[in-house]
Order: sequence, then structure tokens, then C-alpha cells
Amino acid sequence: MKYLITALLCAFTTLPAQAATVTLDLTSNAPAFADRSVDSGDTVSAVPFSLTVQSVQTLDNSPAFSLSSGLMLGRSIGFIVSLDLVFNIDTVIDTYGVSSASQGGGSFQISGSNGTSGLNAFQTPGTNVFEMGTIPVFLAGQTYTLTHDASVAFLNAFGLSSPPPVAPVPVPASLPLLLAGFGTVALLRRRARRRI
Repeated sequence: MKYLITALLCAFTTLPAQAATVTLDLTSNAPAFADRSVDSGDTVSAVPFSLTVQSVQTLDNSPAFSLSSGLMLGRSIGFIVSLDLVFNIDTVIDTYGVSSASQGGGSFQISGSNGTSGLNAFQTPGTNVFEMGTIPVFLAGQTYTLTHDASVAFLNAFGLSSPPPVAPVPVPASLPLLLAGFGTVALLRRRARRRI
């Protein structure tokens, strides 16, 4: 009986972990992009998150650039057409930052084996809410491809957080009644033994 009580106390006192929220800098201020270039294998970090860039594609395979405005996305020489992203831990993108964009702005999406994000627009400079779409979480070690339709845009940050903890299984409404019943039966058996 004391083991049952201990188990119930542990189940009811388990608290969910606090989700970390950080801003990942994608400008040339980040050490990985300090040389103002974006190369496959560059890794930007904001503890506990890190993001590695792979398969950077530009127009005519020219070098890709990051300025103090952010990653240069577009359809001109030196602008990124697409790139692959790999996170070190399971990650949720909450926000993204836009420094500026050309008239019409355009949008970007990130897709991988477990889904595709919604269309995230470049029209509003500043911090914008990221639309996760069908991706529940960006999985650690998986490759996700960022594509866009902007002619000129600058992506300067991602706001990242840990996925929410798995919700605890709710206690059935009948559990307290069942425990009360077992307690009553145990009490009656104890009294019956004393009388004999």
C-alpha cells in the first residue's frame, strides 16, 4: 500500500520542464558568418541550440553572403536561392526576423521528411511569427530545405524554443473511486481478521 501511495505522489508532483527560448543571429555579427560568407558547414549557435547550414545554392554557384542585415536571399548573384538547415536538438521556430525586402517581398518555406512549414512572408521588416505548417518539430540531425520566391530579402534571425513537454496522461475520473473501494475492502478485511 505504501508503494501505491508513493507512486501516486510522484505522478501528481511531476512538473513539466521549462522551454528555452533564444534568438539565433543570422547576420554577419554571428561568428560563423563573420567573414560575410555563408558556406556549407557553417554553424550558428545560441545555447542550447545550434544550426548548421549545408548545400548553399546561389545563382550561377557564386559565393553566398551574409551582411549585418542578415542572410541575403534572392535571385541575384551572391544571393541565396536555397539552403539546407540541420538543428542539433529538437527545435520549434517561434519567430523570424526580416531586415528588409524588395517590393512585393515574397515568402519562404522550410520542408523536410516530417512536413512543410507554412508560407512565411518577407513583407514586414522586424520580428514575425513563424508558421510551422505541418511540421510539429524540427528533428535533431534531420535535413530541412529552405526555399523562397523573393527577388531580394534579408533573413536576420530565428527565435527558437524547445518543443513542449509531452502532456501527462490524465487521471481517469473513476481512479479516486477505485482507490477508495480498495481501501474500504482492505479495512473491512482487517476488521474481520480481528474478530476471528
